[in-house]
Amino acid sequence: MSKASAESIEEKMDLILVYLHRMDKRDRLRTWGGFVRGLIGLIPIILLVWSTWYFLKHGDELMMKMTKYAAESAAGMTKENSAELMQQFKLMFPSGGAN
Repeated sequence: MSKASAESIEEKMDLILVYLHRMDKRDRLRTWGGFVRGLIGLIPIILLVWSTWYFLKHGDELMMKMTKYAAESAAGMTKENSAELMQQFKLMFPSGGAN
């Protein structure tokens, strides 16, 4: 073996070590990136589990509040509509309708 080929082999080995070192850094970054992406992916699952638990625990209260709000809203609209209807009757029959 000649001296030139031995140096060439050493240079090639050094180059291979540099590439391996770069690959190691890249793999480390990819590992951390996958970990962070996995944590972000768990957030919707955690929210789904929490919201299911919350609805099971407080579902009755939520349904009562929604029902109460719907009833109050319907009563308010009915009261407004009946008042308008009575005003229209008074305009149509100003004498009170009794003859």
